[in-house]
Amino acid sequence: MSESAEATFAIRSGVDEMLNLFDRNPTAPKELWEDSVAALIEVTYSGTNAPELDTKARDGARRNLSTLMQPYLKRTPQSAVCDEYELMLPLAVYAHTRLQEDDHRIDKMAKLTNAAYKDCGTFTNAMGIDYKEEFQTGEASLEDTFDMVIWSLLFIEGQLVPGLEMPEESRDFPAKLWAFLEDYPLPGAKTYEDGARDEEFIEVAYLATHIAYIPTGNHRYPIYVSDSPRLFDFHRENFYAVLEMGELDLVAEFVDSLRQYGCTPENDRQVLDGTRYLLGLFHSGGDRWMTYREEGETDADVDNYDLVHKAWTGVLGVRDREIWSPDPGTYGGVVRDWLPYPRLPQRPD
Repeated sequence: MSESAEATFAIRSGVDEMLNLFDRNPTAPKELWEDSVAALIEVTYSGTNAPELDTKARDGARRNLSTLMQPYLKRTPQSAVCDEYELMLPLAVYAHTRLQEDDHRIDKMAKLTNAAYKDCGTFTNAMGIDYKEEFQTGEASLEDTFDMVIWSLLFIEGQLVPGLEMPEESRDFPAKLWAFLEDYPLPGAKTYEDGARDEEFIEVAYLATHIAYIPTGNHRYPIYVSDSPRLFDFHRENFYAVLEMGELDLVAEFVDSLRQYGCTPENDRQVLDGTRYLLGLFHSGGDRWMTYREEGETDADVDNYDLVHKAWTGVLGVRDREIWSPDPGTYGGVVRDWLPYPRLPQRPD
């Protein structure tokens, strides 16, 4: 079997593993929340899968989304409270992108989300992070910075949802966060005594891979070296340290990031080595992603999120990407001014 065929088999297996887990565990979508949708739908972004596989993944994502929205459908907007904003916002975004445009649940989730934000009173309350203070001082914990990256992704997507009243600050926040991240320390594995096995480095590395989601729309669009040279350098300089450390999820995220730059197993040694390593882990687990265990990891250590994350990231790490050529002047080699995402052509769902 060729490596390309191996990857296709591993992708199909990963999608089936995730679908089977959600079928066997009716509570799993609520445990993973929006990740139960993202894990399946991101497989279809800018990929080269067979249409049948993409359809299967999209249908599974919609089933999970329906499960998450169901408790909200009989509620009034007046019942929404601030603590629910971070739960409702991703559902409102996915309702817009995943459901038919005449589906009443799109409007319902938008109204509930708007009401939850109004209950927060301020943008800072909604996020639960005093971002202005952190941007001003140039200091933020890794946890806060990671959370701000995730919020920025939601705020960017929210701008594209009709009826969703995005706070004015949310429109400026991603650009301000990107500027903040330009100077945010990303120490490499060599900085730490334990190298890539150091827990703080692992947090830094996951942050770096997620920063790349901001200009790419969670894997949908290309990223260029000039968008952030230091981000690209971090991936390059720490790639083999991460590979040697051997955490499936992190290796997969590094390979996936490089693929977003247009690197492939055919034109890039790191992507080739990373893809072969991931396929080796897949085979070592009996041709399943979820049965693979890290060194020292036991079945008792993993929950539904851990299992899904293995398949989710593994699939993204080994898939080929279909990078659309940008329209000249629309999607250049610098971060967009300033998103929402440029209108690159995309395959229809």
